[in-house]
Amino acid sequence: MKELTLIEELNAEEGSFFIELRGSANWKHTAFMNLIEKFYEECQKRENDAMLSREIAGGVWDIHDCIKGGNRYVPNNFSEDYYEKAYELIDDLVYHYFRGESLYIYKSVVEDKIKEMKLFFI
Repeated sequence: MKELTLIEELNAEEGSFFIELRGSANWKHTAFMNLIEKFYEECQKRENDAMLSREIAGGVWDIHDCIKGGNRYVPNNFSEDYYEKAYELIDDLVYHYFRGESLYIYKSVVEDKIKEMKLFFI
């Protein structure tokens, strides 16, 4: 399966995390990790930008609102600890995207959280 871009993920295109979650309430770990990794890359690229893309910002809002905020689409096929770590990572990245800086002094904190989430499911 092709790795989707951030825009493809945020637009809920075929194979994206959002399409699986919204369409069939299926939380696909690999699709979630692709979304998170692409989102983190975008946060890093935009740290010094004064203007943000509305298309991406709207998708970032959806990440927070649909995945974490309402929990209305989230099935219970993983442990509570898994979802807590996923939601924390979402919060960290949403903060980073909109503030233009990481919540943490060291970028390695978020990178370590991403690595941990990748391994969580193995």
